[in-house]
Amino acid sequence: MTTRTILIILNIAGLLGSLIWLLTKPEWEPFVTSIGLLATLIAQLYAGKEDNGEKTNMKQRGGKGSTNYQSKGDININT
Repeated sequence: MTTRTILIILNIAGLLGSLIWLLTKPEWEPFVTSIGLLATLIAQLYAGKEDNGEKTNMKQRGGKGSTNYQSKGDININT
């Protein structure tokens, strides 16, 4: 079982608990908790679908006498 699956199961359990809390005591606190957990569950289910765990593959070639700088993010070169 992956960490993502465990977090989704815990979120569903929390959402069910907050919905029961909302049914037994209809106030603003269980309502806000239910809305927050529902939004979190939606984000967990639909976010990160494009990440399949592969490493980033970068290639770079330079000419004779050149210095190559390669980075996955921003770099600063002081001249």
